[in-house]
Parts: sequence; C-alpha cells; structure tokens
Amino acid sequence: MVEIEVIQVGVLATNCYVIQIPNQTECIVIDAGADSPRIIKYLDSKNLVPSLILATHAHADHIGAVSPLVERYRSKFMIGADDVVPATQQLSWLKDMLGDFQEPPVPSQALNHGDSITTSSDIIVGVLSTPGHTGGSTSFTIEGLVFTGDTLFRETIGRFDLPDGDEEQEIASIRDVLFDLDDDTIVLPGHGQSTTIGHEKANNRYVR
Repeated sequence: MVEIEVIQVGVLATNCYVIQIPNQTECIVIDAGADSPRIIKYLDSKNLVPSLILATHAHADHIGAVSPLVERYRSKFMIGADDVVPATQQLSWLKDMLGDFQEPPVPSQALNHGDSITTSSDIIVGVLSTPGHTGGSTSFTIEGLVFTGDTLFRETIGRFDLPDGDEEQEIASIRDVLFDLDDDTIVLPGHGQSTTIGHEKANNRYVR
C-alpha cells in the first residue's frame, strides 16, 4: 500500500503529492508546482528520491518546480502529450503571480490515454486522458486513488475559460472517464480537499 504526503505549494496552494512505498527510498512526485526548496527539504528529510515527476497539466502552478527537482535528482518528467507544447507557453500573469516559476525541462515521455508506468519499487501508475481544463489534462490512478489535477474537485470542477479550455470536453472527461472508476476511488485534486468518485456522482452539480 502506498503512502501519500501532500505539500501545498505556491500562492495558489497547489497540492503537490509525494507517493512512496513504505521503507523504500524511491518515490513519485505529482504536480511540483512551486516552492522547490520546500519540496526538496521534505524529500531529503525522508531520504526520498523521486524517480518520476508527473504533471496533471501544463499550467505554471503545477510545473513551476519541476526543473530544480529534475536537476537535483535526475528524475524523469512526464506530462500529457497535448500539453507538451503549452507547457512552454505559459501565461505571463500566472508566472508573475507565482514568483518562483522555472521553465520545465523537455519531458522524458509524453503520455497518452491508457499508458501504464511501473517504477522500480513496483508502483503502477495508470494514465487517463481527461482534457477540458487544458487540452492535455491527465489524471493518474494508483491503488484506488485518482489524481485529477484541476479537472475534478470536491463538488465542483476546474475552470475552462483559460486558453485551451473547453467546458463540454471537461464535463465529458469527468462523466465518461473519471466516473467510470469505482465509487470508492479516492479523488486527490490539484487544489483543495479530497473526495470520492461516488460522492461526486451524487453531489457535484456540474456533472449530474
């Protein structure tokens, strides 16, 4: 069973997730959005080394600390295929708001729906394409968990009014992809508190 640590980073309180198997030094980091010194301090204090850094989407508040982590730990960086180019074309106001944004490196791999990644410590990551918030928004499944980025939140959904956003596409991603997961799947979003697929089916007014 994996262990999850949540580090809220940056002015937008992005949920940066550290996933590990107990007693293993290898870990995965999802959405390293800002505050790289803080993330590094936590990893080093636990003697953890991220072999893999995943981004749920291309917005600066979810990839702003990727570069320092890749440089320090030689981690692989992966993001949805349709967000590879947008990751290099950040909104200036968002970068300015973050303050410590660093341009991300070229991804080690561009991810597509149905891909599966297995780490050397046997963490298996499933890849779900969930576009709408951005064209390449991606959700990741690990052991009954789904990391949804800014696609699905507790009782709401991500904004779709930024460049490359699409309301109908986002709602379809939630209804047709995320809601196909078991009701007891725990949803770990890019901001805010966790929820479950079953709770969202019953209570999320945007996708009823």
